[in-house]
Parts: sequence; structure tokens; C-alpha cells
Amino acid sequence: MPTHSSDEHIEYQNPWFRVMRKGAFHYVHEPGAHAGAAVLPLVGDTVWFLEMRRPAQQGVATWEIPRGYGEAHETSQQCALRELREETGLAAEPAQLTWLGKMRPNTAILTSCIDIYLAELPVDSQTHMRDQEAERIVKIPLERLPLQLAQGKLEDSFTLAALSFYWAVLR
Repeated sequence: MPTHSSDEHIEYQNPWFRVMRKGAFHYVHEPGAHAGAAVLPLVGDTVWFLEMRRPAQQGVATWEIPRGYGEAHETSQQCALRELREETGLAAEPAQLTWLGKMRPNTAILTSCIDIYLAELPVDSQTHMRDQEAERIVKIPLERLPLQLAQGKLEDSFTLAALSFYWAVLR
């Protein structure tokens, strides 16, 4: 945990984050983000997204990639594998993951810096039980992703970062 100077104060905290005040500014520290990860699932030539309705978005459905906080004993790679399985039902091996880069979701108010991975899985990958955090899985062929972006279907910062890294680093 980072040390805080004498002019920093905890305004609110829960098991997932702390709202800190430093002078006139507030920011959010997420202790679990140290090994957090987001993963772009590519099954054959199709990207799998989660359709989510998050309270902060007042019920608007968004298409997002799996992501989450790391657990105390995990690396970000282990977190990516766990989140992928929990949220999509897809089981991947470490050799199927490629680290794409890091992203800071909102530098003005969040301290988190998250690793972004690509999971490349064969088209015949079997799925397992998944949690019910997502309403459904949305499968979009790679060649249709630019259209989805142009139509505003993809807005989530983790998803946009993962796609940017994918196209810049691997294509």
C-alpha cells in the first residue's frame, strides 16, 4: 500500500477502494488493482464481450472484456486467466495469453494501473459454467469491430485500451 503524506486523508473506505483527499483534490485508491487484469478473448477470429449493466451507468448496457481485481496471492496473469473463466466460461492456459500493455483507467481520480492481455483460443474451445455477472456473451468477428467502434457500441475504457494495444502491437 502506498504511503500517504500528512495532508492526505481517507474520506471513505470499503473492502474494494478508498476515497482519499489531498488538499482540495479527491482520488480513489483500489488496493486490489495491484494485480488486476483485463483480457481480450479472441476465439478463432471472434472477440467475446460481456454485456454488462453496471449501477454507475444507470442501466445502460455496455460491451466489455473480462476484468477484475487480483487476489492477494495472484499475479496479473493468474487474475486474467481466472476472470476469463469466471466471466466467459473459457479456460485458457498461460501459454495462450499475450501481455499487451498497461492502462490507467482514469488518471484524474483512480490510482490503478491494470495489465491488459490477449487470450487466443481455438474456435472449438469448450466453455464451462460462468458466473452471472454478465447478462450475456456478445461474439463479434474481428473484421466487424471497426464498425462497432464507429457506431459507438464499444465505450468501456478497458475494452478500448485492449483493442488499441491489439491493433498496435499484434496487427
